[in-house]
Amino acid sequence: MRIAPVFQYAAFGAALLTLSACATAPTPEEDALKVSMERDIAPQTKEARQTIARQDVLTQAAFWAKEYDKNPADREAALKLARIVRTLGNPERAAEVASQALTLYPKDANLLLVAGQALIENAQAASALEFLQSAATLSPGNWHAHSALGVAYDQLGKPIKARAAFNTALALAPDNPGILSNLGLNYATDGKPEMAERYLRKAVALDKAPVQARQNLALVLALQGRFDEANAMATKDLPIELADKNIASVRAMVVRPRRWEMLRDE
Repeated sequence: MRIAPVFQYAAFGAALLTLSACATAPTPEEDALKVSMERDIAPQTKEARQTIARQDVLTQAAFWAKEYDKNPADREAALKLARIVRTLGNPERAAEVASQALTLYPKDANLLLVAGQALIENAQAASALEFLQSAATLSPGNWHAHSALGVAYDQLGKPIKARAAFNTALALAPDNPGILSNLGLNYATDGKPEMAERYLRKAVALDKAPVQARQNLALVLALQGRFDEANAMATKDLPIELADKNIASVRAMVVRPRRWEMLRDE
């Protein structure tokens, strides 16, 4: 448990008592020290917190890290910091910050969600499951929670439970390309290429379809032996050499027996 901020507040209080106990008026230096200490420990204003969202992600990260260091019990600071460091590719730190905040706010659906998402990205799907189940229960209308739950189940080799979670997410966010892509990949790893292709084609036809949706479709096409179509899809986002290499790897896998089971294992 972090206690440094408590000492910081205690030190500030002691300093104020010392200043107020002086028989004479405080000197300009003492006034400056008081102002500086107040500024260092006080949270930023609501306006400043709203404005920081318009800055670049690194500036936001520095801002929320400072706010969190001032007071780890600050729910907003913990949530914003966890989300940003996850975005910056540090899921371990994101999970740590969110988990610490959850000791104070155990029923905060947003903190539960970011903790679960970070754990998934840190290859800890089993640990993520409880966080995400709680997030989905507390916030049943949040499609992000159900979608992340689907990813966790898929990583744990439970495709039917994953599919149910993805379908719940899709009902809440129809035609969401990310959910459709995940659902398509779920069918692919469960040995259902036709269904996989159906959902992936729907995903790539939508605006703002993620690159991964097209790459997943290329994979599914290749696994069905449709290598020319797969290569054409893959080269929309990848250099030709890399796309050719990827398709060649899938081609080699297709000739092996039990290819769908092997895909899931790998």
